[in-house]
Amino acid sequence: MPGERSSRSTDALWMCSGFCAALVLAVGVLALRGANEDGIHAALAATARLMFLLFWPAYSASALASLFGPAFLPLKQRAREFGLAFTSALPVHLGLIGLLCLIGAAPDISTFIFFGTAAASAYLLALFSIDRFRQALGPGYWWLLSNIGMNYLAYAFIVDFLRDPLDGGIKHVIKYLPFAVLAIAGPSLRLAAFAQRAGRKRRGPS
Repeated sequence: MPGERSSRSTDALWMCSGFCAALVLAVGVLALRGANEDGIHAALAATARLMFLLFWPAYSASALASLFGPAFLPLKQRAREFGLAFTSALPVHLGLIGLLCLIGAAPDISTFIFFGTAAASAYLLALFSIDRFRQALGPGYWWLLSNIGMNYLAYAFIVDFLRDPLDGGIKHVIKYLPFAVLAIAGPSLRLAAFAQRAGRKRRGPS
């Protein structure tokens, strides 16, 4: 079907763009800082911020459209594509963690468990964003999976951006503050949108 081919081409373009952007960013940081522990950590920080900028519209677009009206509808309509781009950038980030392991600087097991669960959630959401899998899952289970998965990912970003916020001085604060603010704003917007919908249901049709 022409419509299906067009949709697949669009998905492929977003996924390729997400992966290539993360790869170029990681290679650029490693070229500047070196492929040592400090350079890999810098590349991890850079790709994490890129992934967050792709994740945030996927997470918040529906709430923005609900709270602030049609101006955000185009963003809402592209929420899935942003999510696919985010998921496609993730292998580059995971590859950098693999490099840390290769040089003997692997993160601790709790980090693997916490952020590994977030990565698994991202891929599970991407899988069930495919129409036939989502339909097989059913609307109720998809709602549950998407809300648990997306909120866990949002929580993982909050933990990452708010971990030791004052460590590294003012330069560290400046680098992370905008991302920390957005990370907290996302769940707040979704909660406000949920409260708005609940209020409308209580009031009933006007």
